Amino acid sequence: MKRLITTGALAIGLMVIAAGCTAQESRKAASEWIGKDRTQLATQMGQPKEAVPMTDTGGEMLFYSYEGHHYVFETGPDGLITSAVQTR
Repeated sequence: MKRLITTGALAIGLMVIAAGCTAQESRKAASEWIGKDRTQLATQMGQPKEAVPMTDTGGEMLFYSYEGHHYVFETGPDGLITSAVQTR
């Protein structure tokens, strides 16, 4: 019984570590777009699934689905990407 509990705790710990590594890799992959132009993004990933104007900044929030992954990009009024997140 004690061995089963220890094995279960180890498995949960490994899953948490793996999830953290995956999230860090996702942020890194998406963050490579920061500072690039919106047109570069469209050339690589096509047109966004949805583009929402952000009236407070003058930019847009762009939603993409590309190669099985989902991304959200924010642009400034100049069309440059200011933030990027891979959501799944």
